[in-house]
Amino acid sequence: MIAPPAPLRTLACLVALALAAARAQSPLPADPVRLDSLAAFRPVAANWQLAGDLAGDPRRDKTLTAIAGTGVLVCNPGRDPATRGHLFTAWDHGDLEAELEFLMAPGSNSGVYLQGRYEVQLFDSWGVRVPKPSDCGGIYERWDAARGRDREGYEGVAPRANASRAPGLWQRLRIEFEAPRFDARGRKTKNARFVKVVLNGFTLHENVEVNGPTRSSAYDDEKALGPLMVQGDHGAVALRQLSVKRFEAGLTLTTENLRYRLYAGEQGNFGSYDAQPPTSEGVPARFAHSAVEKSGKFALVITGSLIAPRAGAYRFSLETGSLARLQIDGQTVVAPIDRDLSPGRVTLTAGRHEFRLDLRHTSNGRPSVELIAEGPGIAPHAVTERESAAGRSGAGGRPGAGRPLALEPTDRVLLQRGFVPFEPRKRLYTAAVGTPAGVHYAYDFETGAVLRAWRGTFLDTAQMWDGRGNEQTAKPTGPALTFPGQPTLASIESAAHGGWPGQPEALWSSQGYELEADGTPIFLGRLAEISVRDRLAATANGRGLTRTLALTGKLPSWSTWVLLAEASLITPQPGGHGWIVGDREWFVDWPANAPHRPVLRTINGRQQLAVALTATNLELPITYAIVW
Repeated sequence: MIAPPAPLRTLACLVALALAAARAQSPLPADPVRLDSLAAFRPVAANWQLAGDLAGDPRRDKTLTAIAGTGVLVCNPGRDPATRGHLFTAWDHGDLEAELEFLMAPGSNSGVYLQGRYEVQLFDSWGVRVPKPSDCGGIYERWDAARGRDREGYEGVAPRANASRAPGLWQRLRIEFEAPRFDARGRKTKNARFVKVVLNGFTLHENVEVNGPTRSSAYDDEKALGPLMVQGDHGAVALRQLSVKRFEAGLTLTTENLRYRLYAGEQGNFGSYDAQPPTSEGVPARFAHSAVEKSGKFALVITGSLIAPRAGAYRFSLETGSLARLQIDGQTVVAPIDRDLSPGRVTLTAGRHEFRLDLRHTSNGRPSVELIAEGPGIAPHAVTERESAAGRSGAGGRPGAGRPLALEPTDRVLLQRGFVPFEPRKRLYTAAVGTPAGVHYAYDFETGAVLRAWRGTFLDTAQMWDGRGNEQTAKPTGPALTFPGQPTLASIESAAHGGWPGQPEALWSSQGYELEADGTPIFLGRLAEISVRDRLAATANGRGLTRTLALTGKLPSWSTWVLLAEASLITPQPGGHGWIVGDREWFVDWPANAPHRPVLRTINGRQQLAVALTATNLELPITYAIVW
């Protein structure tokens, strides 16, 4: 392979660094709710206590054992009313974004109540195939006993999928909430709304209205403000990493003095068309690209004044399938790098700021652009006028793009070849495997590694067909757990020395796969003179994956290992059941009578759970379960 000239390599490096910096730019930071004391909360009942961590076996114990310290809130409700109190913040909120991590004891039940009235359920829903509003992440039902027996509950909304993890694991919940609105007389003019609810990285709800308080709320009425509440009387739960953004209702950025210039036909770089006369220009009826008559390829420039309601840091993002750039007061805030539009931040004073928005449409598809802004105490909102669903394009600006093309296993295991997006590079030689049990995974032939595992629905294959399959990516449609993706088998120096390779082993080769009668694949591979048969299948209860590695052949002269897990921390499960991977992210379940004895290696601050292959254990199968 011939290397590119040095200037081109330098340019490529600079572009890559700029793109990484742009993507790493964080949104406006949330305010952490400090858990080094209970000052952020109203006086708490005896069932709540501060802790530094958890002891015991929270995967199996119904009572959580607290370790002295701070940073974690532990709730263990008792029978006495004094030990069954809810947790209320000392402050009230209206519109809110909240994030927190929680851990459920087995069979436990709790909930996060926005304004103390509208509940997102926390529940041990591990293994539930079809979730209900009462399952984890559900928007709980309202309740009216007067409706009659078995009809009391109504208007609850089930999550799109069961994104909950096993008890004893930390889970992450993100809620975007819009409070109800009231007129000057106190009459409600708009219902409360869950803008978005995300559990463990999977979006469960979008734009769900609630007509009134849900069951077991602290208040029966509705108001513009109320405290954040966590239910504390139903079961053991732990909380940590709570952070919030509180917004003032009605605050938005507005625009004045809008004008546009349209340059028909394909145009060059941003601004290169400024010197030529525009095809048309004038005052748009509204801040939207559709307010300007155009077709085909073009460049559209919209200028005007942006009115900031208060001083502070602002974040802007552009949603479009075209190339776009936003400048404010002559400073570029959002611009494409490698066709990727990362949000930009800028500090503004209160008042008027001149802006320029360039839209370069370079395809024959339908154009779209939406400018989203967020500021100090100002919730994310569209500054442009939102287009109707019929007038907006999907991914890449192509009409019809973004429509799912579902693939779902019913009576047999399915295997779908395709590409897998995976940092830092797309994996090209992969297969996605779906099971009727609702447990699925993606496998990399080049490394013999499981890349990710997920539950729920299987695949959206639209990108494999839309636009003649340019992307060729098989997108999981259920909530996924992602693994590091290093080679499963590797040659390293010893237990104490030699890092695990991040790239495919030079002596590793995939030998394809065989299919069992029900479609379950057995992946075949070879490392030097060692042959590998790698079988993964859903566990009997559908709550994980059982992996069996059958190895035969001859060991090389150097040390050869099998990697089970890698993380910053790996600790034994209580009772010798296996290991806890990461900061309670997933479990390795290990049979008590297994012939192999894994060891923990610590290399460069990372821990690796691995099995050393020897002449006595080489042909003994390695079997373990991946549980999350």
